[in-house]
Amino acid sequence: MDSVLIAALVAATPVALPASADPAPLDLRCFRLMAELAEDEDPRLRRMGRMGAQYFLGRIDAATPGFDPEAALAQVAAGEDHGTLLRQCGDVLQAGGRDFRSIGEALAPEVRPAA
Repeated sequence: MDSVLIAALVAATPVALPASADPAPLDLRCFRLMAELAEDEDPRLRRMGRMGAQYFLGRIDAATPGFDPEAALAQVAAGEDHGTLLRQCGDVLQAGGRDFRSIGEALAPEVRPAA
């Protein structure tokens, strides 16, 4: 069972980039968009934006330790199509959800019929 757990964790762990690498452009753009949504007046959008910003910040920080989120938020993405970007970010979030679901299924104990 331990080997299954280790294999699942290794398979789900993203490969870390060297510390000097820049964050993935899509992750950075998604972080900015989610941080913007976290300030929305609609409580549902605010909640989604906060969770999404945390998710993308975690991805960026894992790939680029020492990342400065304040500096990233100060950069304005001119001419960004929010609809297209929102779909792309949603795809990344869905893929991450599938990864976590797969790990959970691998960790779940086998159901044994009662004897």
